[in-house]
Amino acid sequence: MSARFNDEIDLILVLKKLYKSKKTIISISLLFAFIGIYVALTSPLKFNSSTVFITQNESSAGSLALTGVASLVGLNLNSNMNGSEITSSMYPLVAQSPKFKRLILQTIVDKKTNLTLESFIIDNYKLKGENIKNNSSIYVSELEEDCFEIVSLMIKVSVNRKDGVFTTISTSMPVPEYAATLAVNAQDILQKIIIENKIESARQNLKFTENQLIQKKLQFDELQTKLSYFKDSNLNLVNSSIINEQNKLEAEFEIINAVVTELSKQVEAAKLQVNKDTPVFSTIKEAIIPNKRTSPKRTQIVIIFGIVGFVISIVYVTLFNPIKKLFFEIIS
Repeated sequence: MSARFNDEIDLILVLKKLYKSKKTIISISLLFAFIGIYVALTSPLKFNSSTVFITQNESSAGSLALTGVASLVGLNLNSNMNGSEITSSMYPLVAQSPKFKRLILQTIVDKKTNLTLESFIIDNYKLKGENIKNNSSIYVSELEEDCFEIVSLMIKVSVNRKDGVFTTISTSMPVPEYAATLAVNAQDILQKIIIENKIESARQNLKFTENQLIQKKLQFDELQTKLSYFKDSNLNLVNSSIINEQNKLEAEFEIINAVVTELSKQVEAAKLQVNKDTPVFSTIKEAIIPNKRTSPKRTQIVIIFGIVGFVISIVYVTLFNPIKKLFFEIIS
């Protein structure tokens, strides 16, 4: 009973001490609240925008084999060139690649002034240094590296596989219009890189087949001219050697004609393969210009600073102030 009574007396003493020091408590709390107001007003604004899309993958066998006629002339159109493909789970890694960042830095965020993202970052973040443009994919200048780091903070790519393959691109910018534009640009560049990687094998096969067709067409034209000239030159002459030579030329002409016909078909097939391998994207949620800022949350900042100030003032009054008085009493 006595211990409980003493606790009540101690609590009353503490409350009386806090009441006597109410000016100090209020002053410290208000000081921190004003600091919170300053922080809230001076913190950079951030507006978020996002876009969501899905990738409709269409796998393909991708094998375009030449027929026996084409193989007779030494053609080897092995189209089974399935290189490593970018899967949806790799999209966040693509967004962190130097290739993606270099491309996104050159995009326009303000169409009225043709302001690029690179220029905006350099001006807004007061970056300095020489931005040396280099064709090497492994060389990165100091200024470019700083820009890369900021881009990583501005653009986030995530993939959700729970209900399907949904890719979300989120952007954060101090200007709402820039945030929406950056989201659109990021989606466009990401999809272009995916398409470029996906159809690389089919494009290589198409290019190779077209080059073969060009070469065989030249041989075809040359042999056709040679055969016509031979027939015209030996129009009224008939002997075994002339007949044999003409038959030989006609046989060669038929073979090269069959090869050209086959290659023409293979070129068309390769073009179809490129279209077939090209992934199709469907936008589920388009990027819009945000009306409300994401941060700073000014009211929360002021409240948090006020609470911190109040706690510090209580600690100061109940602990620090008595210790300070005791210290001065000892040394005096």
